[in-house]
Amino acid sequence: MPKRILTDVPDKYQQPDENLGDRVVRNTRELVSYNSSSHIRIWYNNQPEGYALHSHDAFEVFICIQNNYEIHANNIEYILQEGDILIIPPGMLHEYINDKRGVRFIYLIEMKQFFKSRDYKAIEALFFNAFLINQKTCPDIYSRVYQLFMDMNSVYFTNANFWETIIYDKMYQVFIEIYKHSENSVKSEESQNTSQSITRINALLRYLDINYAEDISTEQAANYTGFSKYHFIRIFKLQTGYTFHDYLTLKRIKMAEKLLSTDTPITEIAFQTGFNTLPSFCRTFKKYTNYSPSDYKKVIQNNSSTNHTNL
Repeated sequence: MPKRILTDVPDKYQQPDENLGDRVVRNTRELVSYNSSSHIRIWYNNQPEGYALHSHDAFEVFICIQNNYEIHANNIEYILQEGDILIIPPGMLHEYINDKRGVRFIYLIEMKQFFKSRDYKAIEALFFNAFLINQKTCPDIYSRVYQLFMDMNSVYFTNANFWETIIYDKMYQVFIEIYKHSENSVKSEESQNTSQSITRINALLRYLDINYAEDISTEQAANYTGFSKYHFIRIFKLQTGYTFHDYLTLKRIKMAEKLLSTDTPITEIAFQTGFNTLPSFCRTFKKYTNYSPSDYKKVIQNNSSTNHTNL
């Protein structure tokens, strides 16, 4: 990890808590020091160096203000332009690749209860990878979401009363906007019974949250919703961004990633997450993550060294 290069931060973006500690990464797991015993930390960042591979329990949001910035999340490369917003879900390995000056805001917001909630299941598929919001990807919600994050800055850096509650309120509004975006994707193609279509697909997603390891075909999923197979395939892709097969596979991969951070044997993980054989699990896991299960386990469980850095 290169030594952090000190840069000047404008007075209005100084951390409100002078005792706020450094960001610390140990074996790719970041130990976050939050502001004033809260579960939120926001940075005005203008450092020219990047930040090594890591993950954490919080949602991370990255907004480019000046110049572009390269981020790798879940082995996908994002070149963010000015104004772009990237939301990285909890537990996802990511790194910043940078060698030039610029300005960006970085938000770490821990939302464990929402992550487990019924409402989150309706948009979970959008966070199988990092979620990019800009004028091109989400023209229907971009301006509103951008303003919500700027409003978060206003209360955080001024240390206003109830600033944590206000920020959580605005973060929930962000997720509501993202859900609206998902609805709009369906409405743009569906002329009738839009609400019914969304409700039925959401019911299926909640079912899969419990039964993802079962052998469920596209035909069975369509029958569960009451749609014809053709209609189901179209609506499911519109609402989630994935085919049913890809969604179910990614759901299993995400559960496998969680289990690989435990002492559960890899063979047992394969069968617990719905794969019929260990080779098929290893092959599929590497296809979607670029890691073999054993390599992924080493990345997130390596205790042979400790890595510290600031941001």
